[in-house]
Amino acid sequence: MSPTTLARTAALLTLATLGSCGLPQASFNPRILNMDVSGSLLVTEGAATTASDVENLGMTADSSAFAPRADFEWGVFHVTASTSSTNHDGVGVADATLELDGVTISGSEPVSTEFELGLTNLAMTWDLFPGDTVEAGIGVGATLVDMNARISSLDFPGNEIATDEQVPVPMLTGRLGFEVGRFDLEGLVSGISVDVDGNTATVIDLDVGLAFRLINFGGEVMGSIGLGYRSFSIDVEYDDGSGGSVDLDTEFSGPYFGITISI
Repeated sequence: MSPTTLARTAALLTLATLGSCGLPQASFNPRILNMDVSGSLLVTEGAATTASDVENLGMTADSSAFAPRADFEWGVFHVTASTSSTNHDGVGVADATLELDGVTISGSEPVSTEFELGLTNLAMTWDLFPGDTVEAGIGVGATLVDMNARISSLDFPGNEIATDEQVPVPMLTGRLGFEVGRFDLEGLVSGISVDVDGNTATVIDLDVGLAFRLINFGGEVMGSIGLGYRSFSIDVEYDDGSGGSVDLDTEFSGPYFGITISI
């Protein structure tokens, strides 16, 4: 686990613990995420319009990403904070020309690809129909997308293209949840399309989970165990700052499982 992930996890756990002092309900949900990737990547300094398939470039699934989440419920308000960092490294072949900062990797060259996606999410929804068994809320949020990519030619050592970018994205959010017996089903979706100084981003984030509540002999809920599905779609185009542009149109998705600790 990277130092950044450890720091974000510690922050979420601290928030959940402190939040329980002043909020009726607070919980911490450590999860293991299996995140696959599909889509395309275009890196160019000219007028190239042909993108490379990320799977052909060697980007692979991350089967053991740690993705903690914390929830705070206060009356009709429900706040969710989460973070994750997934690595999608591998070896493949560039099926289109990549060029950036004076470096060119031609189509059909074998390459080694390193790609890390960091997501830090905050969402707050307002329950439209307050009650115990159904939750339907709308609200706002924000996502910090942290992308780091390095593509190296295997034919010409030292010939590599690297880019990193942090994109803060405001989000519109919706939440729908149901309680049936000791089972909780929840769907949280956020999305928006923004254009800032010529840099564009369209983001859709979906998190659907099913949990089974654990109750002690006194009838008190101690937490839950659960599984779910996470999908994060991003279409971002930005100026790299070195005279080139990057266009990433990808979907990161897969199942997760974890436990929830009520604090």
